Amino acid sequence: MTHGIRNIAAMLCAASIVVGVSACGTSISVVTNGQAQGPTITIGVATDQPGLGLLHGKDYSGFDITVARYVAQYLGFAGKQVVFAKVIPSTRVSALTSGDVDMVVDSFATNTDHDDEVTFAGPYLTVRRDLLIRADDKDGILSVDDLDGKTVCTAKGSISGSDMRNLTDKMTVEERDTYPQCVTALMIGEADAIISDDVILTGLAADRGGGYLKVVGEPFGEQSYGIAVRNGKSELVGQIDAALKAMVADGSWSSAVQALKQDIGYTIDVSSNPPTVRRKN
Repeated sequence: MTHGIRNIAAMLCAASIVVGVSACGTSISVVTNGQAQGPTITIGVATDQPGLGLLHGKDYSGFDITVARYVAQYLGFAGKQVVFAKVIPSTRVSALTSGDVDMVVDSFATNTDHDDEVTFAGPYLTVRRDLLIRADDKDGILSVDDLDGKTVCTAKGSISGSDMRNLTDKMTVEERDTYPQCVTALMIGEADAIISDDVILTGLAADRGGGYLKVVGEPFGEQSYGIAVRNGKSELVGQIDAALKAMVADGSWSSAVQALKQDIGYTIDVSSNPPTVRRKN
């Protein structure tokens, strides 16, 4: 189905209150909101991750936002039909399972503890873990091996249970609701480092660090970001996978990566990107 046909189909669906896959060509049930724009799709995104998902005023920007918009358009939704909803790592699963959002595009690693609740399409980006420290750090933190006895901060829900257990064997891990809260903890000395994905840390240093924070630059581990939907939405997963493949094939993914570099100075690892889209369920 071409993009034009998809858009026409989406407009026709506005005549119904609830529209399913047979009518709209997607697996999403969408509800009209009484406006001329017709049915909508609600996508959970971050609003405080510079370079990935950032809300400034009423404008959303970032790599994840670009991916979300591309996928929504591929599914047949015009720009005005795309509704972004704020999620944080600790709420994105509940936002899906409650039906508040149709999908989540929020630096969501596929090695999650929630396999019984969500299914992933993708992946669409592979990153590494790293550390964010104070630029004038006197503790000699050069890698994760230097964190014994230290206090590190991370966003609640951003690290899987097994990884968290491995970390707490060596250091004290404090979980905050958001990454900006971790930045505050680091700046005032309540934490010695922030542990997260290198792309997230690069954005925080560029946008919030004010020259006082730096990424250590000794990455470890590997994470692949996927687009999460509720379990059982296998047809939707297939459609999103097709959209991600098209995004790579037509050059839109590369353009988004270049914009990411220009925005926060992050360079992807070309040995693992673009990742191969694969079905997991």
